[in-house]
Amino acid sequence: MERFLVMLKFSCNIDYIPVSVDFIENYMPEANGAYVKVYLLALSLAVYGYEMSASSIASQLNLLESDVINAFDYWNKKGALKYDKDSGNISFSAKEENINVSIPTRQAEPIQNTESSPSKKSIDQVSNAMTQNKELADLCLLAQEILGKTLTNSEIETLYYFYDELQLSPEVITILLEYCVSNGKKNMNYIEKVAISWNKNGIFTIDAADKFITAEKEKNGYSYKIRKLFGIENRNLSKTEETYLKTWHDKFLMNEDMVELAYEYCIMQTTKLSFPYINSILKRWHELNIHNVADAKKDHEDFKTKNKSQKDLSVYDDNNINYDELEEIMRDKM
Repeated sequence: MERFLVMLKFSCNIDYIPVSVDFIENYMPEANGAYVKVYLLALSLAVYGYEMSASSIASQLNLLESDVINAFDYWNKKGALKYDKDSGNISFSAKEENINVSIPTRQAEPIQNTESSPSKKSIDQVSNAMTQNKELADLCLLAQEILGKTLTNSEIETLYYFYDELQLSPEVITILLEYCVSNGKKNMNYIEKVAISWNKNGIFTIDAADKFITAEKEKNGYSYKIRKLFGIENRNLSKTEETYLKTWHDKFLMNEDMVELAYEYCIMQTTKLSFPYINSILKRWHELNIHNVADAKKDHEDFKTKNKSQKDLSVYDDNNINYDELEEIMRDKM
């Protein structure tokens, strides 16, 4: 099913809802009742300058989102409105009232410079927007419920900033709040940083947000298991250590069992935890396309047999590793 996940911005410079006689007499009688509901609501939103996503229109009218999309397609084919899928523009035109209302699609795009991003709207501007858009007003109430507190004016302005400037839909903002709270983070400054990150990484839809959270949970589970294996589960990783784990998980594709084996070899050689040494072992296995414990153990045994009577510069020989140099090299590479 084609999804219409971007926000629709409705605008019109008139103070009434212009349902033409032509529409009532020639279009409405043959149309599906659900399509008529979509048409009328969309037209009213245009008149009053509201913004609402297709999913929210569906929710308000008790329809499926596919019904809303199909309605726009239907009215476009009938000539009651113009719907350009390429540009995302929907326009109404009624000869009797000489109206041409444009409903451009608000494209969700990353902001170009988060360091000098547009200033947030004032609380008066935000309050006015929420008065006109029930979805935003509901978002504010839901945010207070999720965060477990009454929002300050500054926090409400930030919440609207997520919607207005970062172009996150109310549904995605709700997921964002729940995600941050689940990680024990309720501070709005922290949440704003995550919101900006989502914008920069193109996380604008519910599906994208869900995939991101699933991936993060997997990484966090991986991180905890590795920290517990290393005996450091009660402290946070340094940035360098986090980079190592990210490399092992994302680049080398090493599971916890492979890291555990590398850790065992590290202790055997060095008698201490060394991220650079473990990394060098995992890097060797990655380059040899070794991704299971059996093959890794065989590689280790083959190496010992081959170098039984000679000393060789190797990942398995601790005497030949300069940890400070290796740490600096890895820091430059990652």
